[in-house]
Amino acid sequence: MERSQIHRVSVADQVASVLRQRILKGELRPGMPLQEIPLAASLGVSRNTMREATRILSLEGLLKRSIHRGVAVSQLSLQDVQEIYHLRRMLEIPAVLAAKSDRSYVLPDLKNAFEGYEAAVSERDWVRAVEFDLQFHTLLIRFHRNRRLESFYQKLIGELRMGMVLVDRGHDDPGRLVPVHRKLYQLLSSGKLKQCAALLAQHLDDSESRLIRVMGDRTAGTNGGRKI
Repeated sequence: MERSQIHRVSVADQVASVLRQRILKGELRPGMPLQEIPLAASLGVSRNTMREATRILSLEGLLKRSIHRGVAVSQLSLQDVQEIYHLRRMLEIPAVLAAKSDRSYVLPDLKNAFEGYEAAVSERDWVRAVEFDLQFHTLLIRFHRNRRLESFYQKLIGELRMGMVLVDRGHDDPGRLVPVHRKLYQLLSSGKLKQCAALLAQHLDDSESRLIRVMGDRTAGTNGGRKI
């Protein structure tokens, strides 16, 4: 019984990984409904396994399930973006200001995250770039020293993942985004917390503005009948 359960969860994780990549690469587009039975058949898994996989992605914010419409790829509204960034400012900026005591337990992971982000951007691997970007910002929340808050934040920022991939992929000069995380790290490691918080606030403002602009462009493109 236990081996069977472990195997089933493992397959569901693999299916979730496949769907996650399709969503983040734009193969499954925002708002697109997912028919679980045909999708399960195409991947050679059971309906129960597919349901578990979609549950995993629903918890990550990539899929949304409703009673009447079933499962569909999540689609952010402008209000969603504004609310999420409002919460990000409420959580990330105080986290940086709270990093007055020992920071050594977070700094190595932050360094790995921004270096991974730089490498992914240079390779134009936007899915990996966003993963490292989200990891960097999630690590900042550790300065609150509150595990429940970290768990909440991971789900919150996960809702932005697809939109951030679109932003990075469509950015005129993605390399321009690279130095910000490095500078945030340098300010943190040197204890210049107020400067770090100010730079972070500007970074979040810029990120929100870019995402809203991209969403507006995609909406205009859809209304104009163009394939985007």
